[in-house]
Formats: sequence, structure tokens, C-alpha cells
Amino acid sequence: MVLNMGYNAAKDHFADPKGKENESIRTFCATKCMVTWNMEHTSGICRERCGGGSFLASSEIPNGMLGAHSGMTAEGDNRVLMQKVVKDIMSDCQKDLHRTGEMTMCPENQIPKMNSVANQETLTNLIYFREIAEIEAMQNNIAQKVM
Repeated sequence: MVLNMGYNAAKDHFADPKGKENESIRTFCATKCMVTWNMEHTSGICRERCGGGSFLASSEIPNGMLGAHSGMTAEGDNRVLMQKVVKDIMSDCQKDLHRTGEMTMCPENQIPKMNSVANQETLTNLIYFREIAEIEAMQNNIAQKVM
């Protein structure tokens, strides 16, 4: 479902990219990588679970594997596209153009006290917290390598 939502967002950006050019490129790159990686992983598991029958054309598993492989290698390696996304985010952070979501809960005091992460607000805050933490970790990593 999440990959499909990302794919739909990419289609919406493609239909009307005005004013969202940078965000659109990131969305396209990240969605392509995530969808093809997921398809490759899913096809591999299906092939393993189905045994010899998975090699039959009627099983559609070979088509999934071929599609995933061609999708992962069409522009080179998906990792290069994901590195581009991170580079773009990092340069937007330096220019103060990247906006993260606004947290409504404290990740140190409120979220650990929650008994369930089934609450949408809690999950949203965890995603925002993870984004902030990953950006800070990448900035620290780059700063150490530059020094």
C-alpha cells in the first residue's frame, strides 16, 4: 500500500510538476528504486516458495523477476539514484529549503510511554523523527569525512 501511495504521488507530480520540480525528481527516483527493489525481493521469495513451478511462464513470476531486474538496471544501479536523492536533500538542507514534518509528540518523553504504535499520530511522529535523525546522521558523517 505504501509503495502504491508513493507511485500515485509520483504520477500526480508528473501530471502537474509546476513549482514542485525538485520534489518531483526526488519522488520519481525514490519511488522507482523502492518499487523495483520490492518487486525483485517479492519475486525471489515467490520463486523459492513455488519450486520448479515458478519457472513456468504461466506463473508470472519470471515476468516479475525480469521486470524488476530491468527496472533496477535501466539507469544503472538504483543506489546511484538513491544517492542523488540524499545529495539533493542535503543541499536543500544547507539552503534551508528542505522542510520536515512538524512533530506533535516528544520522541523522548511521550512516544516511549505509548503502549501501541497503532495510533496514526504516533506513527507519523516516528517517521518525522526518523527523517530528522537520518539527516543529522548524514550531516555528521559528511562533516567527519570532510575534516
